[in-house]
Amino acid sequence: MKTASSPSFRQRLLHALRGWRRHAANRRRARADARQLAGMSEHDLRDLGVGRSELPGLMQPAPSHCEHGRRSR
Repeated sequence: MKTASSPSFRQRLLHALRGWRRHAANRRRARADARQLAGMSEHDLRDLGVGRSELPGLMQPAPSHCEHGRRSR
């Protein structure tokens, strides 16, 4: 019976780098979204159903279901 071998160092490194790039892209997108919301007028925010006082809470990252990108088994 053949068992699955563990990923090589290169595979683990590539996986970590992809995760880092994904995380960096998500941070850039979140900052751009925050700037856009902060630049909106009160009227535009009301059209979206959001008050300016709610913006800091909306800009917080969503809670993650896994710790540091690790998958649960």
